[in-house]
Amino acid sequence: MAHQQAFIFRDREILVEGGGDAAKAERIASFVPSDIRVRFDDRVSGASGLILQSGTPAPEGCSFEPIPSYFFTHDESEIALVSRLKALCSWQENTRFCPSCGQPLRLHATETALECPACGRLIYPRIEPCIITLITRGDELLLLRNVKDRLGIYACLAGFVEAGETLEQALRREVREETGLEVENIRYAGSQSWPFPSQLMMAFYADYKSGEIRIQESEIADARWFRPDALPPLPKPGSIARRLIQRRVRELSGE
Repeated sequence: MAHQQAFIFRDREILVEGGGDAAKAERIASFVPSDIRVRFDDRVSGASGLILQSGTPAPEGCSFEPIPSYFFTHDESEIALVSRLKALCSWQENTRFCPSCGQPLRLHATETALECPACGRLIYPRIEPCIITLITRGDELLLLRNVKDRLGIYACLAGFVEAGETLEQALRREVREETGLEVENIRYAGSQSWPFPSQLMMAFYADYKSGEIRIQESEIADARWFRPDALPPLPKPGSIARRLIQRRVRELSGE
């Protein structure tokens, strides 16, 4: 199959043309083999994905844009395709050997899978379920700053779902672990593929029930209650965290 569309990634960025759309497939020719960490040609979508080495410069007429910013200016079908190719590239790059016998894996001839030529095991792309929640207490929003943050960004509480948990159980556990709080009235608010490398973010609102903030210092640098008219720096537009916050602020302001 000829792959007419390509998405070219560098770290958490995507290569775009001057008008802001994803770079054309012919831009692949701008890069030498040593620039490319991994390439995945997707039989399902007919598109290709490339992950470049960190520091690879953009070709003339192009630039690299943060993927969340790209999400903010494109529709859901484009977001889904970008997420798919970014996740598949990361999956292929990070899944090289059979977990059963240790032999190198190869792409399956017809399925979106890697196969072991020695034992025949098939390895399918992994999706990691995560919860993300915005907690409110009256007209206040609970926002947190991660220990890895260097920009002063406050966001929603998030974490991975563990084996055997429901989404609601995972949410309550993560809230309790990271802040010491208890919540109630959990409401589903949407989802977003977050290909860093392969998360599916399932978003919720929840109401404060009880407790005082006691942060998990290994994960959280700060957690505070903020009023809608005094918010700190927020995640970039295009992220589901930003959408959760903006929607709740509009509700609290009566819009």
